[in-house]
Amino acid sequence: MALVAGIMMASFLIFFGIFLLIAILYLLNLQKTLKAAAPENRKLPPANVWLLLIPIFNIFYMFIVAKRMTETIVAEYASKGQALENPKPTYSVGMGMAILGVVSMIFSFIQLPSTIASYSNMSTGNLEELTMQAEASSGPLSNLSSLISLVAFVLWIVYWVQTAGYKNKMRNLPNNKVESDIFGGI
Repeated sequence: MALVAGIMMASFLIFFGIFLLIAILYLLNLQKTLKAAAPENRKLPPANVWLLLIPIFNIFYMFIVAKRMTETIVAEYASKGQALENPKPTYSVGMGMAILGVVSMIFSFIQLPSTIASYSNMSTGNLEELTMQAEASSGPLSNLSSLISLVAFVLWIVYWVQTAGYKNKMRNLPNNKVESDIFGGI
């Protein structure tokens, strides 16, 4: 039993370490995207993306990050006199990801009692009850929750790719904003 607990703990630590590494790389991307904009165009301080590491708070803070990231990109393009293909870049994907994060959290709370029961049956070693609980928890709500989580994961990847793309584009934007020198001295 101690060996199984040790293996489970090691597996959890490895999974958590990989998850944390991916989260850090994602947040570095968001921070660098904000830093690619001129300071006066930033609608969110780049260091504030690290607040997304705070559990529960991150679900709601993602709405702010998605909105401000879009505003930053729009402001940077406008200040350089460049046109955007999309008037709200990254906005729909970021908001979709944030909304699905909230929905996923709600489904998690709904499924919490059955999850707790599964873990209590696991610790008692009652395999029959564990099997029955697993079958009962794999209903339509669980399937819908899994589908929502999968879509949120795909949107997260798309958002990462979009923000990385805009980061690279903003770094290479030419300044085509032409100021008239006729009235410059007045």
